[in-house]
Amino acid sequence: MAEHPDTRDPAPAPVSPEKPGKPPKRPLLLRLFGISLWGGVKLTGLCILVGFFVMAANFNPAAQDANIPGALAAIAKQALAAAGWAVRNFWKPALAGATIVLPIWILWRLISLPFRK
Repeated sequence: MAEHPDTRDPAPAPVSPEKPGKPPKRPLLLRLFGISLWGGVKLTGLCILVGFFVMAANFNPAAQDANIPGALAAIAKQALAAAGWAVRNFWKPALAGATIVLPIWILWRLISLPFRK
């Protein structure tokens, strides 16, 4: 029995270049801007930190004499000054925190000792 030409099966679908067990590639915008909740929190924190340096440099982008290279240099100078302060004075906050944290940590270790294997 002859088949009618309109009832034939369509041409086979083209073979995908991806491997069978591999998940499909995500769209470009999702790969570029897709971010987890924790990534969003870290990005927000980084924006706040950089904002502090921008504000400390008194940068106003709306000013007529806005000097972006000068502002970037001032931000870099402030960042280096803050890093220098942290290196010189690291022991002070570390010691202040240790006076509170270490006794509590030792007590916690002593109290939880019977429950640890």
